[in-house]
Amino acid sequence: MTKELHSEQIKARLLILMLIIILSIIFIALPQIIESKRNYQQSQQTLVDIQNLRVFAELSNKISRERAPANKAMSSDMNNLALNLNALQKYRIEVDQQMNLTIAMLEKSGFEQLAQRVDVQLRSDLKSARHQVDRYIHAEQRTTAEMNAAIFSMFGAWDSCRNIFQQLIANAKKNNTSVNDFASIVLLLADLRDQAGRVASTIIAPLSKHQKIPEENRLSSLLAQRQAKYLWRLMDSMQPEQLKTAQYIELHKNVEVKFLGQGLSAVNLLISESQQNQTYFLTPNQLTEYMVSRFSSVVDLQNYILEAHALNARHNIHIAQRKFFLTLFISILSLGVAIFIMIYTRKNLFEPLIQARNSIVALSSQTDSALHDSSESLPEAIESLKAMLIQRDAFEEQLKNMANTDRLTGVSNRTALDAYLKDKEMQPQSFEHLNLIVVDIDNFKTVNDCYGHFFGDEVIIAIASCLKKNVAHSDLIIRFGGDEFLILFEKMPEDWVIQIAQSILSDVSALEFDLPSTIELNEKLKVSVSIGIASGAESWQALFMKADESLFKAKADGRNRVVV
Repeated sequence: MTKELHSEQIKARLLILMLIIILSIIFIALPQIIESKRNYQQSQQTLVDIQNLRVFAELSNKISRERAPANKAMSSDMNNLALNLNALQKYRIEVDQQMNLTIAMLEKSGFEQLAQRVDVQLRSDLKSARHQVDRYIHAEQRTTAEMNAAIFSMFGAWDSCRNIFQQLIANAKKNNTSVNDFASIVLLLADLRDQAGRVASTIIAPLSKHQKIPEENRLSSLLAQRQAKYLWRLMDSMQPEQLKTAQYIELHKNVEVKFLGQGLSAVNLLISESQQNQTYFLTPNQLTEYMVSRFSSVVDLQNYILEAHALNARHNIHIAQRKFFLTLFISILSLGVAIFIMIYTRKNLFEPLIQARNSIVALSSQTDSALHDSSESLPEAIESLKAMLIQRDAFEEQLKNMANTDRLTGVSNRTALDAYLKDKEMQPQSFEHLNLIVVDIDNFKTVNDCYGHFFGDEVIIAIASCLKKNVAHSDLIIRFGGDEFLILFEKMPEDWVIQIAQSILSDVSALEFDLPSTIELNEKLKVSVSIGIASGAESWQALFMKADESLFKAKADGRNRVVV
């Protein structure tokens, strides 16, 4: 019962530990996921805001540009009235389509209130301005004042559009700080485009009547010029230096040359001609066409800024999306790995360990029931088993040595050789760095026949001692047969092997044996050995055959010699 209770406690502790690890992973990963998700959503919102700004900027520019065909229609005589009126109606359709698109985009982006203002307020103001323009076009008697009123009513329609545009930018800035750096510039360029148009529109009415430009109109034109120049300087100062690319610089120069240079110069020349009572060098329609072509440089710069930031926003979306999914993937993977490890380790590690622990304790208790019981701790049980294992290992080592050792000489036997060769066969190339010495006792059969096997054993023991004396413990000496020994050296120079063989030959030659008592006491027996040496081969069989051939040659040459 105590053992089972302890095991359950271990399981519970392990479970709590793994749960802590899993909760820690969730605690670390969740803020990262939320943050990357927020950045991803913010980058998406930035692109949406840019798209809304682009659509509204296009609407603003179209409403401002509608004054051009309206001015041409109001300045037309009977010969070209129909043509210019038709052009005006077509352009109004474009403006209305852009307005519908803007409303749809605002509603889709969640700006329902702004969309309603465009649909109700702006549409109404534009409709009212168009009504004044149409009334002037179709009037039988048309005065300069009435034309000015119609033109200024179009100014009012654009002012209404600008107010909504400004509110859109304010909402975008409030919800997304990423648009702060360029949204104001987009609005300034829209103002610049409209002020540029007003520079010419304010003097269209007297030009169409071939009248001198009234002081009020002149001042309005000059004020619009001043405002345009101020907006231009302000916009350029707000543009960050790192965003002033080669393309930006080129578009920027076009605005300075075409609008601030050519466009304003043309208007100022007309004002000067009016003051000097000279004939105007441009008709109202010519002035309109001339200025409209110059206004395009402002619109091109505005479009470039919007497109550049749109491309940057798409790039940021890609990066944020990749980071979000990578964070999510790594978090899920980490959590999954942690859960898998928890289940796997519990099933394949902890439970077997607990079972092993119980088995160890039980086994330890069974070794000596008088000294142990089931409540024995694991360290105590392990110490008991360690003592048992040490005894077992010592016994196994003793048995192994007995199995691998020749009992007569104390050197290794053929069983040890088989184990050695089995290991070497796993690396066949190792035989190329192996040296083999074969030692055979000369005329040993005669010794046994003449003096008996007991005397022969003494000779064998003495020769084995000579071998052990000349061979290091790391090398292998094997009694291969009754009177034959093998010596194996690994990675030893051949000349060293020859020296060892010569030393063995010399030590054996110095041996003297007392003959058995049956022989005269003063007689000594001397023995000799023949030695064959082989160095390197592709296999054990080849190496042994080379050494055996050297041994055979040593025997044939008279024995008691070393042959390589």
